[in-house]
Amino acid sequence: MQTEIVTEALPDPLIKEAVSEKARRFRREWEERYSSLLTGRRHWKIIAGTQTVIIAGLCVALWDMGRQAHTPDVVVLEKSGSQIAYAGPVQPQSMDDATWDLVRVEQLKKFISAWRTVTSDTVAQNANWDMAFAFVGDNSQARAALAQWFEQNDPLKRAAKGDLVTVQFKTFDPPLKGSHTYGVWWTETTTSTSGQVTGTKTWHARIVYAQKIPTSEYARSVNGLGILATELSFEPVAGS
Repeated sequence: MQTEIVTEALPDPLIKEAVSEKARRFRREWEERYSSLLTGRRHWKIIAGTQTVIIAGLCVALWDMGRQAHTPDVVVLEKSGSQIAYAGPVQPQSMDDATWDLVRVEQLKKFISAWRTVTSDTVAQNANWDMAFAFVGDNSQARAALAQWFEQNDPLKRAAKGDLVTVQFKTFDPPLKGSHTYGVWWTETTTSTSGQVTGTKTWHARIVYAQKIPTSEYARSVNGLGILATELSFEPVAGS
C-alpha cells in the first residue's frame, strides 16, 4: 500500500510576508555591518578636507611672512688681538631713539628689581644679588654704591626679620639728546610674611650707563645688551 503525501501550498499573502521579513532581516544585517563604515568614511573625508584647507592657509601665511623684510637686532663686537670690545648694537631702521629708550629702561628695571626686591626664598635672593651686580660696571661708582647699600640693607637679614619687599615701576625720565642718564621712578611695598602691608614708599634713581659687553659669562647671560650702570644715586620721594 502506498501512502500519498499531500503538500499544501502557502497562500500568496503569507509568501509575500515571508519574503518581506527576509528582506528586512538582510537589510538590517547589511546596515549593521557596513553603514557605520560608510559613515566613518564620510567623516574622515570631511576631516581630511578641513586639514588640507588649514595646511594650505598656513603655507600661504608662512610664504607671506618669508617675503617680508626683516632687520635683526645685531650686537657688534670688535676684536683687537685677544681683546674683544663692545661696539654697540646695530640699530634697525624701524627703531627710533624713543624705542631704544624703552629697551634700555627695561634692562634697568631688571637691575632695580634684582637690587631692591626682598624675598624669603634664600636661593632666589642670592640670585637677585648676583644679577644686580651684573648690571654695574667694574670699578665704577655704581658698584661701590651698590655694595654699600647691600652692606647696610642686607635683604637676607630683612627677610629673616619678616620684611618682604616688592617693586612696582611708575615711570622714567627720558635722557637729554646725547645723554647717557636715565631717571627711574618706582614704588616699594613692604609686607610681613603673613601678607599684611606695613609700608609703601616711592623712590627715584639717577643712573648713568655705559653700553659695554660684560666681562663675565654669567653677566652676559642676564645682561646681553651690556647696559651697565656706572654712576648711581637714589633717594626716597618726599611725601610718599
